[in-house]
Amino acid sequence: MLKLIHKGDETERRVKIMGVSRARDDRYVPQLLARLDSEETYENKRHIVRALGNIADPRAEPRLLEMLESATGLMLGDVIRSVGQLGLKQAAPRVRTLVHHSVEWVRQNARWALDKLEQDR
Repeated sequence: MLKLIHKGDETERRVKIMGVSRARDDRYVPQLLARLDSEETYENKRHIVRALGNIADPRAEPRLLEMLESATGLMLGDVIRSVGQLGLKQAAPRVRTLVHHSVEWVRQNARWALDKLEQDR
């Protein structure tokens, strides 16, 4: 039986999200995607984005590509890393524009993701 990751306080939800991320359990992808559209906290949404990257399920691809265009700050760095983990080569042009971003976390993840995305060229 799947646990409901939307139940509990912020900390309980974070623990559930992190557990799903570590387990790379793709059964939770629909719940994780739904939480991105909820009133979830910013920090928990960052954990959700990281979980989607760790799980690497294709159902997350459209949402992560959308977020790559709209996310800012630390969330953008997390999205970039997840895009790299999923191997979304179509994101490489956008990621390439972020290697000189003002936020170090974004720059680090942009360089890492580009290495992953350009390996097979």
